[in-house]
Amino acid sequence: MPFLQIRDSSVVDRQTFELTQNSTRIGRSSACGVCLDHHGISRDHAVVTCDKGAHCISDLNSRNGTFVNGRQIHEPTRLRNGDLVRLCDIELVYVDDAEASLSGSSIISKSSSSLNRVIVSDAEQISEGYTVKKQIELSQKKPVLTSANASVKLQAMIDIGRNIGASVDQVVQQLVENLLKIFLQADCAFILLAQEHTQRLELKGFQHRDPNNFDSFRISRSILEKVAASKAAVLSDDVSNDSRFDPSESIVSYNIYSIMAAPIMDYDQSEVLGVIQVDARSRGQKFTYEDLDLLVALAYQVAVTYQNAKLHEVAVAERIMEREMNIANTVQRGLLPQHSPVIENYGFFDFYRPAKYLGGDYYDYIQLADGRLVFALGDVSGKGVAASLLMAKLSAEVRGGLIIEPNFEEAMKRLNRTFCDPRWDNRFITFFFGVLNPATNEIVFHNAGHVPPILFSPDGTVAMLGDDIIGLPLGVMDDTVYPEYRLMLQPEQKLIVISDGITDAMDAKGLYFTMDGVVNFLKECRIREVEEFGKHFMSAVHTFAGRTAQSDDQSMIVVGRNT
Repeated sequence: MPFLQIRDSSVVDRQTFELTQNSTRIGRSSACGVCLDHHGISRDHAVVTCDKGAHCISDLNSRNGTFVNGRQIHEPTRLRNGDLVRLCDIELVYVDDAEASLSGSSIISKSSSSLNRVIVSDAEQISEGYTVKKQIELSQKKPVLTSANASVKLQAMIDIGRNIGASVDQVVQQLVENLLKIFLQADCAFILLAQEHTQRLELKGFQHRDPNNFDSFRISRSILEKVAASKAAVLSDDVSNDSRFDPSESIVSYNIYSIMAAPIMDYDQSEVLGVIQVDARSRGQKFTYEDLDLLVALAYQVAVTYQNAKLHEVAVAERIMEREMNIANTVQRGLLPQHSPVIENYGFFDFYRPAKYLGGDYYDYIQLADGRLVFALGDVSGKGVAASLLMAKLSAEVRGGLIIEPNFEEAMKRLNRTFCDPRWDNRFITFFFGVLNPATNEIVFHNAGHVPPILFSPDGTVAMLGDDIIGLPLGVMDDTVYPEYRLMLQPEQKLIVISDGITDAMDAKGLYFTMDGVVNFLKECRIREVEEFGKHFMSAVHTFAGRTAQSDDQSMIVVGRNT
C-alpha cells in the first residue's frame, strides 16, 4: 500500500500515512487524512489523488506552497517512489510499496531555489508597542557608514541604483545580495512586495550569507504586516531579551538574534510597496540605530529602483501591445473590401478610419450571381477590441445570411436574432443594408437603427430617406421586422451612407460637425465624379475637426450613378 512518511522532524512526530483513499487531503485541519499540526501549514494545504494506481499531489492555494523534490508545484504532479514532498519545514517521503523502506528508497535531494526555503509564518503576534522608529523621522538623516568597509557599502548602494533597465526579478535579486554586502552582521536578507490586487506581502527575494546552507528559514508575517501598516521601521538588537516578544511565541524559536525591517514606500510616501528585512542569526551580532537609519535610506533607494523597473516593464509591455495592435489593425482592414466595385455607369467611394487601433465600424460590397450588388455599413456599439471582434462576426454573418435566407428581409431577421444572443454582452449594432440593381437603377434598402442614407441630386437637393422604415438596431429585440425602402437612382444622383462618427466629429471648441454640417457641405458641393466627391467630403470633415482627436470610428459609402 503506498504511503507518505514524515522524515526526521523537530516540528512533528515521525508518522506514516497510508494512502488508502482515492483522495487524501493534507493540512492542519483534523478532518484531513494527513493531519500536520503546524502553524505554517494551511488547514487544507494539499491533496493526493489516485487514478488507476498513480498518485498525484496538488496544492490547494496554500499560504506557503507545496514542493516536490525542491520545486514548488502549481498543477497536479505525479508522485514516484522516493519523491520528497515538503510543506513548510515538514518533509514527507512518498513510497509506492508497503514493503519498501526509507533506506531502500531512491531519494534524490534536489536543490531548491532560495525562495522555496523561506516559510512565512502567521502564528506569532507582537505587541502594540513594537514600533521604534517612524520612517518620517529617519528620512531626514543621511546614511551612516560606520565600519571600515564603508567603501564596500558605498559601492553596494551605487549598484542598487544601477538597475533601472533590468526586470523586477533581476532587480530584487541584486538588491538582496547587496544588502548582505552593506550589513556585515546580517545572515539573511528578505524582500517582500505587495501583491497588486490583494496587497498581501509576497516573498520576492532572499539571500543567505552562506551559499552552502540549504536549511529552511522562517520569518514572521505579523512583523512584516506591522511594518507595512504603520509605515515604520523596526529594530530589535536582541530578540531573546526583547520584552516585545513573548518567549513562548515562535518568533523566539526562529534562531534570530537581531532583526531590522523597513517599509518600501512609493514616490509620494502614500503607499507601501513592500518590506525589507535583514536578520542576524549568530549571537553577538546585532544591528544598531545607525544601521536602521541606513536601512530606511536604502528602502527609499530600493523604492525608486523598483518603481523604475516596473515602469520599464510597463513601457516594454506597451511597445509589445502597440506592435500587436498594429498587426490586428492590418488584419481587421483585411476583412474590408480591398477595391471598390467596377460597374458600368456607376461610381463608388468608401472610407474607413477607426478612432483607435481597432474599430467597430464595418462596410462591405457583395456581388450577387444575378448582377445585383449588396452594399452594407454597420456600427457596433463601443470601440476597441470587443467592438472589432463583433465587427468581424457581423462581416461573416452578413455573407452567410445571404446564402441561407430566401430574401433580404429574412436575412435581416436572421442577423438580428444572431446578435440578440446574450453572449454579446448586450451590445447592439446599427446597420444599413442596401441592394443595387444596375440593370434597372433601383436601390432597395433596410435600416436597423442607422443614420438615414442621404440622397444628393446634381441641383444641390439633399433628402434624408426612409425615416419611417427605420427599425431597432440589431441585437435589441429578437422579433424586430425591417421593412424595405425602394428608390430609382437618377443620373448624377448619389446615395451617401455614413456612420455617426462623421456627424459627431468635434472641433477644438467642442462643437460637432452634425448632420447640418453634412447638408451645408452638400448644398455647396458641385463635384460630380464620385471618388473626388467622397475625398472632398471627408476632407471637409477633417478640416472642421482640425487637430482634435477622433472620438469615434468613421466610415462612409457613396454610390453614384453617372448617366
